[in-house]
Amino acid sequence: MANAARKQVLSQRRGPQVLKKALYSATRRRDGGISWLIALRWVACAGLFFVIWFSSAVLDVVANPLPLYLIGLFLATYNLLFWLLERKKVSPTDEWVVRTIFWQITIDLVALTLLLYFSGISHNPFIFYFIFHIIIAAILLPEPVAYLEALLASLLVGTVLLLQYLGLIPEHKLNMAFLHGGLEGQGIYLVGKFLALSSTLLLAAYFTVSVLSSVRHAELEIRQLEKYSSLGQLVSGILHQIRNPLDGLKNCLRQIRDRSVRDESCDLYMQLMNEEIDRIERLTYRLQDYARPHKIEIQPVDVNLEVSAALRLLEIKKNQDIRIRKELGEISKARGDPFALQEVVINFLTNACTAMPQGGILTVRTYPTTIKLARQVKGVAVEIVDTGVGIGPEENELIFEPFYTTRDTSQGTGLGLWICQLLVSRMGGRIEVESTPGKGSVFRVLLEAY
Repeated sequence: MANAARKQVLSQRRGPQVLKKALYSATRRRDGGISWLIALRWVACAGLFFVIWFSSAVLDVVANPLPLYLIGLFLATYNLLFWLLERKKVSPTDEWVVRTIFWQITIDLVALTLLLYFSGISHNPFIFYFIFHIIIAAILLPEPVAYLEALLASLLVGTVLLLQYLGLIPEHKLNMAFLHGGLEGQGIYLVGKFLALSSTLLLAAYFTVSVLSSVRHAELEIRQLEKYSSLGQLVSGILHQIRNPLDGLKNCLRQIRDRSVRDESCDLYMQLMNEEIDRIERLTYRLQDYARPHKIEIQPVDVNLEVSAALRLLEIKKNQDIRIRKELGEISKARGDPFALQEVVINFLTNACTAMPQGGILTVRTYPTTIKLARQVKGVAVEIVDTGVGIGPEENELIFEPFYTTRDTSQGTGLGLWICQLLVSRMGGRIEVESTPGKGSVFRVLLEAY
């Protein structure tokens, strides 16, 4: 018991680290993050030179644009150096990637501070651009380093403002003389404000979409990893399922080879062989379809059809001591995703079989019901009932936590129920659990009727 508890604790400690590593890999793409950052900086350099020219030559807001052009040239130069460095690195390590991105963002923060200093930092509307560097740091760097970059940005701006206030460095004010030029001057000022605001909003939208896209991709990868884990459990019994048709094929071939039957019986044996091959083919297709990655697409779902498909796939590893009862009621289609629903049901069925090592009764039923979401709506329920070991009340509160598992780490990742809850919530439904130690468990999926 002590060893088992120790394994479980170690598993839960490793869990968040594994999840963080998976999310880090999916969202940062390691060296891909460097390429993305370099590409963004090229765009920023082009935009910077245009803004410097426009504000100095057209608006006449900046009296001396030379320092700004020099800083822009410095940005382009060191971006070229990072580009060359990134191309020469064949197999970058994680530490090298983090260190390289850290120094890129740090230099960017210093360059941005200098740009704002030489263009009236206290009145410059582009001061909010610091937030984008912090967003990039949060995407590409570990959490402590991202907070360090945020602190550095605050210190840089604060230091410049303090030195200006104390008179230790000169203040480079923007030329606001145009504001006294009537409507035309105010129009120029409003155009500048509009450009600053619109560019900030567009960049905010771009980074938000990038983050959400990366998180969704990470979730899809974790789903697929858990699916492969459950596939390993399913395939563990596939030899027994395939052995029967293979034995039949061998027997038919042996009979034909030995010519121990009349020639007219060959057609019968050929038909039997074809049927057995079809069985194996259907089995492989079901496994292949289950293993293929699928994004969630909300649509009308035939719940009974998907539950039956899940049960057919479960037959691969079905224990002879487990009796399956199928009680599929007359229900309407549900609002959901067929592949996601099948994945959830397979996970619950696999867990139910694992909970009955000595055998038992596994009941799968569907029936119409009502669901209380924002209001009472018609719904569809899928219940998986087992007569296994059950779940204690203290475990019942933790089963949907990522990496929580009562099994050995070699038998599961502890992500299955967490992914199930994620998928069902994405379909607008919820999961209910009832369990009594020593008597069994009920897992209920509730989806809104379509």
